[in-house]
Amino acid sequence: MYIVTNHTFKILGFTGELERKKEVKFFSIDDCFEPVLTDGKNFFANKEMFFFSISKDKIFISKENNNFPVEVNFYGDFEFTLSINGAFISYNGQSFFMQYFKGEWEVFYLIKDRSFKILKSAFKNGFYLKGEKSYIESKEINYIDGKISYANYLIGVDNIKESKELNGNSLIIPTNKLPLLFIEKFNPLVFYACFGSGQIIDCLEESIYSLFVFGEFSGDVMIITDQEEVVFSKKMEPFLHRIKFKITNAFDFFDFTISRYKIYDIKEMQEYSPIMYLDCDIIVNKNINEIFHKAMQTEKLLVSEEFKLNEASVWFGGTHWHEAANRFEILDCGINSGIFIFKNIESIKPILFTVVESMIHAQKIKISREKAVLETLDQPNLNYALMAHFPDNFDTEILTQYVLHGARENFSDISMLGFAHFNGGIGNFESRYALIRGYVEYLSSKYLLIENP
Repeated sequence: MYIVTNHTFKILGFTGELERKKEVKFFSIDDCFEPVLTDGKNFFANKEMFFFSISKDKIFISKENNNFPVEVNFYGDFEFTLSINGAFISYNGQSFFMQYFKGEWEVFYLIKDRSFKILKSAFKNGFYLKGEKSYIESKEINYIDGKISYANYLIGVDNIKESKELNGNSLIIPTNKLPLLFIEKFNPLVFYACFGSGQIIDCLEESIYSLFVFGEFSGDVMIITDQEEVVFSKKMEPFLHRIKFKITNAFDFFDFTISRYKIYDIKEMQEYSPIMYLDCDIIVNKNINEIFHKAMQTEKLLVSEEFKLNEASVWFGGTHWHEAANRFEILDCGINSGIFIFKNIESIKPILFTVVESMIHAQKIKISREKAVLETLDQPNLNYALMAHFPDNFDTEILTQYVLHGARENFSDISMLGFAHFNGGIGNFESRYALIRGYVEYLSSKYLLIENP
């Protein structure tokens, strides 16, 4: 799909709810709007096909092709004009008007929507220079005379038309100088896998609240759930526009636990980089934006150690190694599956596939009653997959510095590392909610004292 731009790199779109008839305008890339999309033949808004019409020097989209219909004329693959009764519709950067010849104001261009999303993210969150591990803040990017300006680079419509998008997260742009501008999207996401109702939802709310308030998280949240509706309390209202839901079918505890790894099937995940998973019983206790930048600087999966082990443990994949491979030389590593972070889906897709396959294999064996439930769980299989198959593709040192596992009721003793994990007991949230809620209240009073000494 493509978005529509004019020669000054303004994007055709609309604001508000899409009605039967809606006025469209041209917006700057950093404005808040919904872009008009096209497949090169038809035009769409919110996945519905529509037609152009004109009335009183305004352009509208509507589902019916009537009321002064506008003709669309495509030229090649990436250009088109709009006309009515032989006259071209022109846009001078301020308003629409009619013209009887075709110049630069009368031509509109198609830009790949995934390229547009990467550029729009750059204006919102900044971006990384591929290969240099350099973060460029959004304030360093500007519009100058219809072009995007960064450092000595000037990027116009022609540059974007010739750009090449990679995996939805990177964009190679030919520019007026060498080397080519190779940017990587910085659009952070935290996702949860939360199934069922009751106090697990309450724990989820406290975790997300702490992420935004104490963690000062700048990205979005996605909740993978089996619930048609999740209702949060009033304190969450300022953050609801940044929370997305992915409803999925889940029938038992195995489905619940495997869902955190089957994210390669979720199309929306491709829009984000980097991506962090959090258990619902993790509370954020300080600004954690630094770890997202560290995740952008490596292709490895960042995980945290809960224990230093000197022998095999069924909780950390040991049974799998000794039964399936007899590879006793593999060092046991106590990785907790409640938190991990990675650059993007493509960078760790082989790991995710392997963990899922390992869990499914263990589930088949369990059904034959040769194994217990433990070997089918997410944590043993994550440890097994990493240590046995991807020993060079994960890192325990970076993330472990930010996480305290086994947090308990002595709140003043909980280190302010970033993430406090109140883990303990498989799926047992009833005994933990009061503790988690108490810690959030403790942090609220602590931060209030800091702001008002």
